[in-house]
Amino acid sequence: MKKTIICILLCLLAVTGAQAQTAYTQPKRELRAAWVSTVFGIDWPNPDASAQSQKAALTRMLDSLARNNFNAVCLQVRPMSDALYRSAYEPWSSYLTGVRGKDPGYDPLAYAVSECHRLGLECWAWINPYRFTVGKLWGTDRDLEARKHLLTWNKKSIIDPGQQWTIDRIVNVCRDVVRHYDIDGVLYDDYFYPENIPTTSAAGDYQEWKDSGTSLSFADWRRDNVNRMVRAVYQMIEREKPWVRFGISPAGVACTQSSLAAKYGLTPCPSGSDWQYATIYSDPVSWLKEKDLDFVSPQVYWKRGYRRADFSLITPWWCKVAPKLGRQVYISANVASFKTVEEYPEFAAQVQLTRDSSPEASTGVIFWSVKNLYRKSGVGEQLCHYLKRTVYTAPALLPVLPWRNHKSTGDVKVGSIEHGNGQLLWQPVKGMRYTVYAVPQGVAKSQFRGEALYLLGMVYNPDTAGDDVVYDLPAGKQRGYRYAVCVLDRYGNEYSPVWAQ
Repeated sequence: MKKTIICILLCLLAVTGAQAQTAYTQPKRELRAAWVSTVFGIDWPNPDASAQSQKAALTRMLDSLARNNFNAVCLQVRPMSDALYRSAYEPWSSYLTGVRGKDPGYDPLAYAVSECHRLGLECWAWINPYRFTVGKLWGTDRDLEARKHLLTWNKKSIIDPGQQWTIDRIVNVCRDVVRHYDIDGVLYDDYFYPENIPTTSAAGDYQEWKDSGTSLSFADWRRDNVNRMVRAVYQMIEREKPWVRFGISPAGVACTQSSLAAKYGLTPCPSGSDWQYATIYSDPVSWLKEKDLDFVSPQVYWKRGYRRADFSLITPWWCKVAPKLGRQVYISANVASFKTVEEYPEFAAQVQLTRDSSPEASTGVIFWSVKNLYRKSGVGEQLCHYLKRTVYTAPALLPVLPWRNHKSTGDVKVGSIEHGNGQLLWQPVKGMRYTVYAVPQGVAKSQFRGEALYLLGMVYNPDTAGDDVVYDLPAGKQRGYRYAVCVLDRYGNEYSPVWAQ
């Protein structure tokens, strides 16, 4: 009898433990994004495909993300001092047609922004600031000026971070994108100086450092060059379009040395190796401390419990460091190497760990890379579908950035809302977006607090003069509900609900 009772108790504990492991929270605000890599055609596009086929493939990708409750896309638009948009400075990317400088017959970034916003996704322009080539030098007419300003090590050539020309070029490139495209964010990846470039006279920038008159060491001078570029781009974005987020996705580990951590008033990162500080001259904690960006997205590309670099130790460290220094962190997670659906719970657990480790409404994950979310071969269920039924069961808004919070003090309202034939219709407010809620009729209007479980999604206003916004209600939400629409401004502020008639 005792053995039977013990067995029953053990079974109950096992069931309770399993339930606890799958008890995911559903925050109303968090970033849910994917990296869309264009370099070497990793995710998109196929250079052998027609413009129409490339556009169709991009739409399928974005539609899958939107349907599975993602809310942003990080599209690589400048992989190697080139452009997947109509650039005023650099040639068309070879990853579009196979030929550098060849017009693809459409504007990929313009198309991506339009499709993202149609689907209720933010579109962030992913830019590699320095990389020029990893092999043979490019030779189009638009490459010739950049070739005068290169720094090369181990066949990797970048535009030289130590030159003011380089800072000006990167600022101009980013300004060109920010001004001419309705993007929602700009972000860099983790490529800065060529890895392991020496701090001796063998380095191509040695004489620059000697001639600069700086009192900084060679290594600190390099880090300062990067920092000055980051600051200049951030200040430009603040002037041009202060609602556009700016962030960087550095290597996953920083400040493992006690002396460096103490410099910033931090405890050292408890796992992994901070190779970036001394080999590519990247100091992400400095960018946070100096308030030179809105967020970091460290590439914590390991699993929980991995001895050499433990996701469950590194992520909470970042989630404390960024808020302490007044900024946000959205962890980049690696989903590129899984082979079976049995590995899926690890990724859901990583999402939940970022939620548990972060301040409320200040969390998020960017998955590397998008093709592994929605078109992985040989699996019974795509990962994006699994995430939707576990950690992304309802839509989510992006976090608000308090230091960029330009909330309107005027009367920002949406006009009367009509409801009929499975649709909501309302007059748009210029420059605004909207959140749409379906609230069960048993819930009084006075009790509604904008809960995440009632959120149907976001509508991005195309600012088409005179046209009503038309929102198609999901089939299962067309009866038994009251409908509310809230204005959502470009800074992420949500305003009072207006109820459908």
